[in-house]
Amino acid sequence: MADENKARILADGIEVWCAYDKLVKVEELIPHPKNPNTHPQNQIKILAQNIRYHGWRHPIVVSKLSGYIVAGHGRLEAARELGVSIVPVEYQDFATEDNELAVLVGDNRLAELSSLDLNGLQDIIDGFKASDFDTILAGFEPTDLDALLGEQKPDFGDEKEKELSESQVTIQVANYRFRLSQDDFGVWIDKLKQEVGFDKEAVIAEIRRRLAI
Repeated sequence: MADENKARILADGIEVWCAYDKLVKVEELIPHPKNPNTHPQNQIKILAQNIRYHGWRHPIVVSKLSGYIVAGHGRLEAARELGVSIVPVEYQDFATEDNELAVLVGDNRLAELSSLDLNGLQDIIDGFKASDFDTILAGFEPTDLDALLGEQKPDFGDEKEKELSESQVTIQVANYRFRLSQDDFGVWIDKLKQEVGFDKEAVIAEIRRRLAI
């Protein structure tokens, strides 16, 4: 019986744990020309660190219909960051181009629709800290965790805003998160209330309108 703790294979020194159809040369893979998803360099570096440490847990998915990548553009960039020459690839059938594009867009979009249980996340992070496990290997930089777990949500009621103890306030609307200084936050909220009143839903609607979301 095979040892379940052993990776299936090594691909350029990187363990491969995921199912795949073929190991393919990086230069043979073609990013989808209609891919709307972007991957900032910092994300690529974090993803590369995770692949180096955890191995390949997900293959790059290529459409049999077009020959383009439909899932895993970030993983391809991470592979280039690592300097590896071959990666695990899974080939999938698509009946139409629309089916293919739906998966291309939905690969990232569906993940964005999820929400985090911050208490549950805090418990996991506390466990990481206790065992001296680097949170970057779970995709979180320390600054990300400070912003997320230390996040303060504004009170849009008609009571006086509570004084904030930290130098910045993190505001999240839908999938968008941005930070303001305490002073800028106060001025911003005052102007919003002057324009749309004190109703919480009206304020949120105005924020969405300004952010075009």
